[in-house]
Amino acid sequence: MQEHFTLMNSIFLVVGKEELDLHNNYDFVGLDYSIANRFLVLQWIRKAGDWIPLDSPTEVKLEFHNVTRFEFHPRDPEMPFSEDNCLWVAGYWRDAGWPDDVTSGLESGVFCAGTEPEEDWLRAFQFHSGAIVLVGAIEAHAKTKG
Repeated sequence: MQEHFTLMNSIFLVVGKEELDLHNNYDFVGLDYSIANRFLVLQWIRKAGDWIPLDSPTEVKLEFHNVTRFEFHPRDPEMPFSEDNCLWVAGYWRDAGWPDDVTSGLESGVFCAGTEPEEDWLRAFQFHSGAIVLVGAIEAHAKTKG
């Protein structure tokens, strides 16, 4: 996937010179997936906390073009719905599990280390509720507003 952003330290989205903390400073508000256009958008809005710099973007969107795979893994029904909007980790996913030279002890699931992803790794966004969004696409862009 050709990405025009970087995922860093499991919660940061790096867009140009900006490092956006999607865990602490933003609430996930939803996704929009067009089957016909093979287009997926994930959207966050800035929280109102006084710790957040006022010059931070008010809205962040990740756009995935020419989607080759899209999955939504369900949330934990025991978790409160208030946990659906909080990103826990952003990283990568591989169905076959992770080789020992990538990470030891992680059979499958979201991998967050700062390494160059391989072509077959999906981008993964896991939320506090346990829900996971997985996406494979030809190209991805980050857009900010405000």
